[in-house]
Amino acid sequence: MRVLSVFLCLLGVASTRTVLQLAHDLQARTFASLVAKAGLSHELGTQGPFTIFAPTDDAFAKVPSDVMSKLSHDKDLLTKVIKYHVTAGSQLMKNFRNDIEIGSWANGYKIRINVYQNGQVMTATGSRISSRDNIASNGVVHLIDDVMYPLPEESVLQYCASNQNLTQLTYSFIRSNLQYDIQGGPFTVFAPTEAAFDALPTGFLNTEFLTLAASRTLLQYHYIQGTYYSAGLTDGMKIRTVQGSDVIIKKNNNGVMVENAKVIQADIKVTNGVVHIIDKVLLVANHVSGESEPHSIG
Repeated sequence: MRVLSVFLCLLGVASTRTVLQLAHDLQARTFASLVAKAGLSHELGTQGPFTIFAPTDDAFAKVPSDVMSKLSHDKDLLTKVIKYHVTAGSQLMKNFRNDIEIGSWANGYKIRINVYQNGQVMTATGSRISSRDNIASNGVVHLIDDVMYPLPEESVLQYCASNQNLTQLTYSFIRSNLQYDIQGGPFTVFAPTEAAFDALPTGFLNTEFLTLAASRTLLQYHYIQGTYYSAGLTDGMKIRTVQGSDVIIKKNNNGVMVENAKVIQADIKVTNGVVHIIDKVLLVANHVSGESEPHSIG
């Protein structure tokens, strides 16, 4: 029966199995077992239609053991995380557009859909959708390559303000009078660490970026309109910043670089986009020294 169910999905034929049964058949057994642990099996088996973004077993294998332990021992948290992977209705990929948000089954939380490379790559809150439009008797199952956790709880500015390693960045947003702009979005923010700011020449921020206009130039060069998770970044791509200049992305087996800054923590989920933490401050060189190309210091 399981082999037949998978075969029918590959042919685009609706399965007679429920979304939960189908997810189990499609190698999302850990997810199915956690649904049962959260006490949600009956609803997902008898009601609907639902759309499930089901992390594969390989996705759960990447989750740190302490996080899995926390989920296993905190039923309320587990229930919220499971519900975040479920949405009402049959949501098919043909209806998805870049940066749309879909209300999840977890009240108040939205799943952000992104479409990259002309639809070749699609993500749900940053997790690549690896198998699409598997039709069940009471909805649709999409397999994803990562568990969507932690859930997006804070905006860009709230996240930066709560992270002690981003204190100077938070101050810089306020100094530049961008604290309200950055609450909009969605945005992709390349966030320099405290060490990156500390590596700037002594007095640099108080001299080169003394004016409001110069401060805004510095900060606006660190964020982009639209949501670019790692899955949407390709080697050599140029992305226009809010400041107006491009940044060049370098991507290989060693990770992701933004100009000469290394992404040291990627894909931090926020309610209005995504944050990537970088190890250098990006500078618009022609603003500082008349050079034609951007660079970074740190």
